[in-house]
Amino acid sequence: MKAKLILVCTMGATLLALSACSAVIQTDGDIEQTDIGVVKQIAIDSSHDGQEIEVPAGQLLVIALESNPTTGFKWELSEPIDEGSLALIQSKYEPGEQAKQDPPIPGAGGTELWTFETLTAGEAIISMGYSRPWEGGEKAARTFNLTVIIR
Repeated sequence: MKAKLILVCTMGATLLALSACSAVIQTDGDIEQTDIGVVKQIAIDSSHDGQEIEVPAGQLLVIALESNPTTGFKWELSEPIDEGSLALIQSKYEPGEQAKQDPPIPGAGGTELWTFETLTAGEAIISMGYSRPWEGGEKAARTFNLTVIIR
């Protein structure tokens, strides 16, 4: 079983001298959580599409979805999130191993990482589409939907 390690570090503005890291081990289709220090997070991938997960408030959800910006496609929220329940912390693209080779393999893809924080108890839906933004009105080539029950 392949495992992927995602490392997230945070630093509070009032506690500049202190920081905490949390490592999440993402395996094929399983959600695993580890806690190192203060921050807790849950790794989610495309195998969780259409599912419902239950998490406590104050956790980070990191959604990792395959992406290839060389094709013009990217992931976007297809519906606004409930900002009272979830906060979008960050979305970024990380090139895959083939794109990091020297020389890089042309057209190699990677992963988009979307980090959300659960805020208050309730239910929130994360709906995303993988499309070319300039093709307005074009349906997403792929979709991802996750229902988050925050306790």
